[in-house]
Formats: sequence, structure tokens, C-alpha cells
Amino acid sequence: MTDYSPTSIGVDGTQHTFNAAASGDKVTASGAGVFLTVKNGSGSPVTLTIAPYGNTGYNVANPQKTFSIAATNEKDIPLLRDYADPTDGYKVALAWSSTTSVTWAVKRLGVL
Repeated sequence: MTDYSPTSIGVDGTQHTFNAAASGDKVTASGAGVFLTVKNGSGSPVTLTIAPYGNTGYNVANPQKTFSIAATNEKDIPLLRDYADPTDGYKVALAWSSTTSVTWAVKRLGVL
């Protein structure tokens, strides 16, 4: 299990570190301007699942959000504040259907 923090995109551009997808990946920030870039280098689609903490107003578990990343493609995914778990330091847990040839970076739009 590893926690990752976003790197900000500045006016001169930013070289981001891409991490190998792994079980237990977590992001330490979410909300306005924070997003993931997921690169799927495998020959099959990969699904990223985020299970938001808590319940709806009518006391049913918040629904999971799934994102499909096509084979040999990449996708930018916003990290909504609603995904954060207040019982785990407001981290967002990432669950991958497969980690083979999948890399990702967490980014934050900087103030330009």
C-alpha cells in the first residue's frame, strides 16, 4: 500500500512521475483541480474502481464509481472531494481490475 500526493502543473510545465498500479494505491488529496492520468499499456481494457465513503441521504452505501481505460490508451480522471474517506485521512483508495502494464500519475492544476 502506497500513498501518493499530486504534483502541481506550473507555467513552465511539469514532468510528472508515473507510478506502477498496485493493490492498495491511495491518493492523499482530492477536489478542485486534482485528477489522475492513467496509462494502460496492456492489450486489454482495465477498470479503476473508487468506492466513496459513507452513505447517501437515505442511508444506502454511496455507489462505486468505475472508469474503463481502453487497451493501449490513457484517460484523465477527476478526483472529486466526495471520493475521500474522512476515516482514512481523506485519502482516495484506488482499486484496479488488473495492474499489468498500467501506470498512473496524480496531478493538480496549478495557479497560472
